[in-house]
Amino acid sequence: MADRYKELVRETAGHYIGPMPVETFLDDFLPWNPDTPENYKTAEIPVLRINMLKSMAGAAEAKSYRKFVDAFSEWPSDAAAIAGADDSYIKCPISFHDTHSKRDPSCGKMGMDITVYDEERADRIPTASDFFKSEGFIELKPKENYDAFIDEPRQSLAAQARANATDPGASAVSEGGDDALVQPSNGTPVLAESEIPTPTPSYPFENASARGVETRGQLAAYNAVIMGVQYRSHAFSTLVCGTFVRFMRWDRSSAIVTRRFDYTKEPEILFRFYQRLAQLTDRQRGVDPTVTFPTEEEDKTARVKFVDYASELWYGQTESFHNEQGKISELSLLKMAFGGDSYVIPAPVYHDGFLSPFGRSTRRGIVMRLSDSRVLYLKDYWREDSALTLKESEIYERLALHNVENVAEMAAGGDVDGMETIGHQYAGAAWVHWITPLRIRALSAHRILLLTLGRDLLTFPTAKSLVKCVADAMKGHQMAYEKARILHRDISVGNIMMKIRGKNGGPVAGFLIDWDHSVVLDLIPPGGLLQRRISRTGTWQFISANLVENPSAEHTVLDDRESALFVLAYATLRHLKHNLSLMKLNDLLEVFDVYFYQEGHPDEGGNRKQSAILTGAFGKVSFAIPELSELFRDLSTTFATRYDPPKSTIPPTAGPAKVRRGASKKAALLRQLEEVKEALYEDNMAQLNSSSWLHTTLSDAADDMPERGEDEFDWVDNTMQTKITVKPSNKLKRPGELTSADCNYALARVIKKSRGFDGQAVQQVTSDRMN
Repeated sequence: MADRYKELVRETAGHYIGPMPVETFLDDFLPWNPDTPENYKTAEIPVLRINMLKSMAGAAEAKSYRKFVDAFSEWPSDAAAIAGADDSYIKCPISFHDTHSKRDPSCGKMGMDITVYDEERADRIPTASDFFKSEGFIELKPKENYDAFIDEPRQSLAAQARANATDPGASAVSEGGDDALVQPSNGTPVLAESEIPTPTPSYPFENASARGVETRGQLAAYNAVIMGVQYRSHAFSTLVCGTFVRFMRWDRSSAIVTRRFDYTKEPEILFRFYQRLAQLTDRQRGVDPTVTFPTEEEDKTARVKFVDYASELWYGQTESFHNEQGKISELSLLKMAFGGDSYVIPAPVYHDGFLSPFGRSTRRGIVMRLSDSRVLYLKDYWREDSALTLKESEIYERLALHNVENVAEMAAGGDVDGMETIGHQYAGAAWVHWITPLRIRALSAHRILLLTLGRDLLTFPTAKSLVKCVADAMKGHQMAYEKARILHRDISVGNIMMKIRGKNGGPVAGFLIDWDHSVVLDLIPPGGLLQRRISRTGTWQFISANLVENPSAEHTVLDDRESALFVLAYATLRHLKHNLSLMKLNDLLEVFDVYFYQEGHPDEGGNRKQSAILTGAFGKVSFAIPELSELFRDLSTTFATRYDPPKSTIPPTAGPAKVRRGASKKAALLRQLEEVKEALYEDNMAQLNSSSWLHTTLSDAADDMPERGEDEFDWVDNTMQTKITVKPSNKLKRPGELTSADCNYALARVIKKSRGFDGQAVQQVTSDRMN
């Protein structure tokens, strides 16, 4: 988990806004509501509570958790009791629980130090960490150098610590690695170099020391899981390092962090924070009021419908893999109100994709519409505003208006009222510390409900069905480009679906979903390029070689077409029989995942993808179905033209009088060869730019592949044998070895384990990588 924390710190760099003045934070985000009585706001804090809190300062770490809970036990209920019998203004009766040693088994066995629960929302108060029911948490660190942030970069603890470390009486660093202390002759412990709070060069508010990175990674992970397994717009948490406290407000764009204060000197601030929190409404605390719990009858009906859907969807070899993901009877269900209807939806289930706190946090899954008990497909995510496109719901409306084929049909869609991020409004505040400007996105919660149901592409039953589905999707892609003037920009295995055919017949057909990265060509100014949003556009494994090598390049229709090649290669290498050894398969699969990381710059992918195309690597694989190898050779030859324009090899001549007859004949032959190469280049480029070449080539190849009987399947799981590892390089450091002063690129690989057999049957949550 430590390595994942470091990766999170890299992904989230530049998304922490601070240090915000504490009073401003409280007034802006936890205001006193009009119905909150004055005697509650000013209720006296008992001395016993204050003394208990202060006693944490000298306590061992193991005892500090209990002391904090004891200090806040029954708070702010005490304050409400002082205010009088009517406590209707308390919207969130909170309680504090020591859960530092009681991890959440359903969320990667992570555990919060002290968990805050809303006693009304939780049917029972858990005895362990429970991210699904948590209202927030307190992270306790024993010393101030564990702080994830630095208030005064120029006058930080780093300067003081370094001054102490230069004590001429200091001895060598004692053993103990990251926990090491320098022991000066006077016996006063001094921080070792790795422990000294150090501003990150580009974002000086972020502590780059080993301890600071560890703490910030933990905070990011815990808040990501809370936001992932719950439906919220934002959440609050508290960080205590030594005697210093910070409050944080997290949403999907950023975290706003207060200036630290000393709880031994200003304990009332901490008590007032939770008083304010308790009288906030659900909306003010970030709880999505449109998501509640279904009735017993609604729950029962939905489970029956989900079982019917799953039995129709899953068949063949992939059925056992689907069953391993959990029985529908074990799913927790929720109820969502949207667009004038209500739906029963599966509660989010934790997986590794939850650990990114910022980004779009896309949730996908089947739901049941209560008005007619029909099963639909839900996509719920945080969209970014762009002048070059429309909301995804409006994109679907435009596709329908132009009768675009092979795309999903929408039942309802739009933004969720009151669910927006606010970090961009504070990124430029006078109190914010930055060197590189913070690039905070404005995001809005958006929901799409589709009538068209499908099966994940990676669970294709036969090679023929796989190629046909990609062909269908790319035909729809071309119609959208020509008729609706929409460029998709995210062709991936997750965005091409198979229509359900059931166990007993019906042709397999493909369709294209997820138009949230698309652009409307009519909105681009004349002569303007497709400007990039703040975040990387597309799914990394399938982005064209051109774009991974040139992050600032214009994204064109040719890039989307090339993505279809990578979709086919990815799916066939993982799930069809071929002759590659385990080592060679691992090596070829790395083509999809490798990237170069440099702080403050977009990721780049190197030339591995381009090399695979130019060398025809996919076509050299001997598949059990030979038509596939032939298809890859055809596609690679054509796409290679983008990266291999003809170059003149004719040597310069010195004039007719000095050229021998043989040399003149050779030059003529070379000219003929150049003409042939140029003709081939022009022919291949014409094919690449043709509106029909790609989907026609794919469709023809699918027609040539063998038919299978109802119980015959080509699908296999080669991924059970693969184990992709990061190999050390003499020239490039691994991401974990980067220092803040390192200007070299670092080689990393994003190994995103495919959950291809999940499809729509079990809800998925993914978060966009931060670039």
